[in-house]
Amino acid sequence: MKAQDIRSKIEVAHTFGMRVDLRGVTCEGRLVLDGALVAGVDFSGASFPDGVSAEGTTFLGLSWFNGITAKDIDFRGALFHNDARFDQAVIRETAMFTNAEFRGVTQFDRASIGGPLDLSNVDGYGNFSLADANVKGVTKFANSEWFGGLWLDNTQLSDLEVEDMQVHGRLWLKGARLGNQPVLPSRFDVSFGYSYI
Repeated sequence: MKAQDIRSKIEVAHTFGMRVDLRGVTCEGRLVLDGALVAGVDFSGASFPDGVSAEGTTFLGLSWFNGITAKDIDFRGALFHNDARFDQAVIRETAMFTNAEFRGVTQFDRASIGGPLDLSNVDGYGNFSLADANVKGVTKFANSEWFGGLWLDNTQLSDLEVEDMQVHGRLWLKGARLGNQPVLPSRFDVSFGYSYI
């Protein structure tokens, strides 16, 4: 399906509980949603060979990108009003979320990211999970704040930036690895609540 056709299907008036079903679609060309208002959408298993750009995009409903494959994804400044799922996503290059806001639960469980994962300056209000994920590039949490806790169960990280990061509630680090070393609570500047290692 052509990228512009996908945009026209999801840039529609949103009503509670609705979602546009685009599971398994293959996008022809780079999907550009910059600045759009997007209804609830299910992209489970979709393929984006030329990547996704959603800079400053507002996602009004469920935003399901679980199991997608993509060259890269750019969600800088995006606003997710509801749950955002990127679990089992395979991103060959970069995954950018700088200045994004997650108001629901966010999952990257079992995701594979070939380059950097940039979550700097992000506000997350629901639980944020990277369980069993593998990030080949640097994972950037600098200046981010996580009000619903952070779950890094068995997460494999190559490099980590966490300056001025705040975690409220549970910080789960059981099995988390930074290279060949365990990730310890002392790595994080500020954690309000409790940590599991």
